[in-house]
Amino acid sequence: MKELLIPVGSMEALKYAVLNGADAVYLGGKKFGARAYAQNFDDETLKESLLFAHLYGVKVYVTVNTLIFERELQNVQNYLIFLESIHVDAVIVSDLGIISWLHQNLPNLNVHVSTQAHTFNADIMTFYKNLGVTRVVVDREMSLDEIKALPDILEIECFIHGALCVCYSGQCLFSYFKDGRSGNRGTCSQSCRMPYNLFKDGKKLETDGKYLLSTKELNTSLHIDELLKSNINSFKVEGRMKSPLYVGFITRFYRRLFDGEKVNSKDRKDLKVMFNREFTDGYLFNEKNIMNFKTPNHQGINLGKVIDVHKDKIKILLEEDIQQEDGIRFKNKDMGFIVNFLYDEKGKLINHASKGSIIYVDNKVNLKDKDIVLKTLDKKLMNEIANYEPRKVDIDLTVKVIEDIFSLTLKDSHHEINVSEKIVSKALKRSITKEEIKKQMDRLKDTPFKIRNITIDIPENIFIPVSKMNEIRRKAVSKLIEKRENYV
Repeated sequence: MKELLIPVGSMEALKYAVLNGADAVYLGGKKFGARAYAQNFDDETLKESLLFAHLYGVKVYVTVNTLIFERELQNVQNYLIFLESIHVDAVIVSDLGIISWLHQNLPNLNVHVSTQAHTFNADIMTFYKNLGVTRVVVDREMSLDEIKALPDILEIECFIHGALCVCYSGQCLFSYFKDGRSGNRGTCSQSCRMPYNLFKDGKKLETDGKYLLSTKELNTSLHIDELLKSNINSFKVEGRMKSPLYVGFITRFYRRLFDGEKVNSKDRKDLKVMFNREFTDGYLFNEKNIMNFKTPNHQGINLGKVIDVHKDKIKILLEEDIQQEDGIRFKNKDMGFIVNFLYDEKGKLINHASKGSIIYVDNKVNLKDKDIVLKTLDKKLMNEIANYEPRKVDIDLTVKVIEDIFSLTLKDSHHEINVSEKIVSKALKRSITKEEIKKQMDRLKDTPFKIRNITIDIPENIFIPVSKMNEIRRKAVSKLIEKRENYV
């Protein structure tokens, strides 16, 4: 099975990833992860995340992918022992010493080698295989053809969406050189997203923008069919610093593609609204133009044009719909705000306006010149994401009555739960029907489950108290939840 692997920086983000269709998630603890500024997970929250993810059959990989100093070795080793004890599905590691230690001391803990360790040929893969590694995350600079040429000796994981680093596979030394914050230690200062001037022989050169080291956003969604036919096992989205709603959207977007569903122009427009620095196919598909010198910020979509500017109001001709609480940005000024108040052409307060309309917004940024307006946040889309129908686990449910015993069996792909009790008696007035039993058994709205198949085998002329049936259903559901949470 091809795995959709989603980044999560908080418990809320994890729930959005799991409930929207992730096959696996990756996250970091409070230390030793390459995203120190994400909310991340303490030990107790990490345990909670494992229970929740495993309940839905989703794997959890924990990043321990910083370079480790001598003084930290004992703490890292203790942390890895803890991770094994709570049954994480794998750890993502870049430090060769830690990989070697894991091989010798925790051979049953699955090890995935981080992209920062640079896996790009057969000899490196063989080296890691001999150290007990189960998966490698290949370099982001590799093309799909180069990945296809790798041997089938380890699982292959590959980034397919999200931020790119101008430095080789994230091995950035610039951040520490410039700001004293090491990206290889999890504290990247995003130096590549800053403005710079270019000089040659002491003379400043003209450039097409000032963000000379800022890359576009990787987006391979147009190539999913080709990717899924390749030797790549796990398809990874970047973004542990992204919001839970972004995580929910991007998970569902790629889940649909993975499941063979077509996405339309609105879906792709929504993808741009969620986050983009302009998109690129990246090195995977040999695209050379991966830089965006104009801006390092989220571009959204074109909303319209400023046609007049007053001291207190900005007049805009819309190219897309807008509603109150949308976010806008002015392209050439790189500043923006949330639209708390929206006015029609006559100055009347409105809560939405359609494409082609002329509207006014408050001049919160002291805009003086006409400009292109970008939509960088869509309130309606945010509400849609928050209210997506969550995934459910399919179960088969069987009810049997033998004499005075009511027996309920719940079965998923790995477990079978049975609860039986003496609650059946002869009907004195009216017999219970199969439809009535089905109605009670199907009351699973507030559970992780939905019934795939239901079988009810009962004799005639019997009475079963509805309250007792519900108790048995709740007990069976609780037992199945416990089984799934602790399934390794």
